[in-house]
Amino acid sequence: MADRTPQMPAQSLPSFSLALVAMPWSILNRPSIQLGALKAYLARAESWLTVDCHHPYLAVAHRLGPRLYHCISQETWISEALYGAILFPERHSELASLVAGKIRRLKRSRRPDGLDFDQVVAMLQDHLNEWLEQHDWHRYQLVGFSVCFNQLLASLAATIRLKQRFPYLTIVLGGSSCAAEMGASLLHFPQIEYVINGEGEIPLLELCEFMAGRRTGTPTAVITRANGLQEDESPSRTAHFPVRQLPKLQELPTPHYHDYFKELQRWFADEPFIPTLPVEFSRGCWWKKCAFCNLNLQWQGYRRKGKDQMLKEVLSLAEQHACLDFTFTDNVLPPQEAARFFSELSAQDIDCRFFGEIRATADHKLLTLYRRGGLTTTQVGIEALSNSLLKKINKGVSVIDNIAAMKAALEHGIKLEGNLITEFPGSGADEVEETLDNLDFVLPFPPLTVAAFFLGHGSLVAQHPDRFHIRSIHPHPNHAKIFPEQILDQLTLLIKDYRGDRQRQHKLWRPVVRKIEQWQEFHRQRHQDGCHEPALLFRDGRDFLIIRQELPKKPVLHHRLRGKSREIYLYCQEAKQIKELQERFQPIKEEQLRTFLHNLLKKRLMFSENDRYLALAIRRGN
Repeated sequence: MADRTPQMPAQSLPSFSLALVAMPWSILNRPSIQLGALKAYLARAESWLTVDCHHPYLAVAHRLGPRLYHCISQETWISEALYGAILFPERHSELASLVAGKIRRLKRSRRPDGLDFDQVVAMLQDHLNEWLEQHDWHRYQLVGFSVCFNQLLASLAATIRLKQRFPYLTIVLGGSSCAAEMGASLLHFPQIEYVINGEGEIPLLELCEFMAGRRTGTPTAVITRANGLQEDESPSRTAHFPVRQLPKLQELPTPHYHDYFKELQRWFADEPFIPTLPVEFSRGCWWKKCAFCNLNLQWQGYRRKGKDQMLKEVLSLAEQHACLDFTFTDNVLPPQEAARFFSELSAQDIDCRFFGEIRATADHKLLTLYRRGGLTTTQVGIEALSNSLLKKINKGVSVIDNIAAMKAALEHGIKLEGNLITEFPGSGADEVEETLDNLDFVLPFPPLTVAAFFLGHGSLVAQHPDRFHIRSIHPHPNHAKIFPEQILDQLTLLIKDYRGDRQRQHKLWRPVVRKIEQWQEFHRQRHQDGCHEPALLFRDGRDFLIIRQELPKKPVLHHRLRGKSREIYLYCQEAKQIKELQERFQPIKEEQLRTFLHNLLKKRLMFSENDRYLALAIRRGN
């Protein structure tokens, strides 16, 4: 597209109007932080620019009902297939079969009961038409869609309908599903003029300036047909896609969520729920080495805010919207700065609660500060309970670190959400056996969720497939069911498929999946029976301990430790090296010490790794 040049002096240029849109399947009870951050930045930066945020996912949730909407939004292929049937009506039957198959394989707790494919597609189509009619699109010069997980097909459907009715509108896409060659490939849809690569604040402002005639030349971080496609109209695999991101996150103002709350009042005025507000402490990842991860395609490097700015944002948002629940969107919280933030927040007279992602290496001191400041739920990247597998996926932690994190979260009253990756390409029977053995040790802790490996575009596995026994990479078969072949051949999408040892991996990891299901059932049954204390806990009698141990389908066991045995167990509440134990408990001989520890290991009261020992029981009352 040819560059535009200013036609009049900047001071006499007219104002410019921008619409920002978050389509389904955004999380119902959260405003879009992408829209909120962009609007706040643009509004502060320029007075000539008007920004309106639209959240049509709220109206869709109203029509479907919150529970059905939530269940659909959690399932990628179901949510994408529903809008796929609107985009490609000739594939309706095939997509209905895809959704039916996915529903059959879901657990009951995740199953979207009441989902009639034909009815939901018709409803989504009616909503789309009504949504387009409800707004005065003539007042906008640019419409931007934030495209993150499970939003691609909905955004494409809205884009195409919008351009059919208002062909003069200019469309720009951005978000995690639009990075680099993925975004460039979307320009094969003629309705899309621009795609922003990477972080959106600076490029979107520059694009508005360019379109308003306030700058010359297309912004460098905006992909167009001129710079994003080769002559053969395939996404450039070798082209460099520049980014324009903020050097410091301190330049970001507090997210603007007022538009979301206006729409929420319209569609859910009588609903009892109070939204959870997204906030961000950092962008990128300070570890950035996990082989399976592609969550950092948008960012170059790692940046964070200071604790004072974060505190100001949280208190301001709580006051503005009368909300006390927050979720950090960070890939991982900055450990020390987050500790300072939570420490200062704990001194405030306000009962905020947070979700945030942390690494398994967070120690007790950090967790104590986090919990005191309001961290009630955390995602810990457990991923594996096999040391060789953890090494393959570059987690930078060991099994004992993971188990210590699971124990520490329970001790501090923090709900831990974690995944265990199965079917990782190249994993072997020894890693499965190690995982099965270690699952016995984590039985007392809240269970993990099985996450079968999927190949993400841009991950280290995708970049170096030969290292992971992958022979070839190709489009996912479910994408082949959604997109016509001639369109799919032109697209670069977030989820890939591959040829390698997949069938072997699926069979190999089946026992682990079954054992995790048994683990989950054990805790589900305990909860139904009214058991809310840990399944492995101890009571301290000053010179003796009584350890209570629950096991599946067995009588409750009690173990008594006296004197030095008690002292050793208490000392190992955090992992200790055998040398530390020898020095602490002289003159006990090493052989005696190891015999005692081995006995505790056999009973699954303690875990050991490379001569490090961790007591597993939780103190009663924690």
